[in-house]
Amino acid sequence: MKKLKPITAIAVLLLVAASLLVSGCTTSNTSTTNQTPSASATPSTAAHNATLENYLATYKNGTYSDKNATVKAYEVTWINSTSARVEQTVLNKTRNVTANVVTTLIIFPTTQAATNYINAMPKTNYSLASTQYPSGGAYQIATGHAPTVYKSYEWNEGNPFNISEYKQHAIQQLDYLVATSTGKYLTT
Repeated sequence: MKKLKPITAIAVLLLVAASLLVSGCTTSNTSTTNQTPSASATPSTAAHNATLENYLATYKNGTYSDKNATVKAYEVTWINSTSARVEQTVLNKTRNVTANVVTTLIIFPTTQAATNYINAMPKTNYSLASTQYPSGGAYQIATGHAPTVYKSYEWNEGNPFNISEYKQHAIQQLDYLVATSTGKYLTT
């Protein structure tokens, strides 16, 4: 497998992840050593949360309208009425890199409930990357305002010299929305 210089590999993955974070999209953590809590998949006859549906539609529109990217796959799977999983594979045309990102989004009734959920998550391997929401993005477009509470945690796992071993994990709180993610390269 082709190896990249570590700074280049990190920069490209961070660029992909940063564009997703600005959009408010992240994926579920799949590491067995640091599992994050997730909503359990249960059959639900309840309608999907309208705010989460709007956010997902806004995010999808932004993903497909990015002229520097080609969406190779995009799938939303509802877990229950207040949580969904997004899996996407996107080619960054500028860098000629394909990445796969899996995102689990959960919407809570209040910002405090989302904060309590984030605080209860095991974040030993994570570091707080930012508390400043960048201007724009799917959350701001979908809700009409930037979040008043924004936290973004990151964890880079594996060897950046070997794309088959390297993953970037993120946890994000945008008011009452929590997103967890894992992104990885498929090609370089």
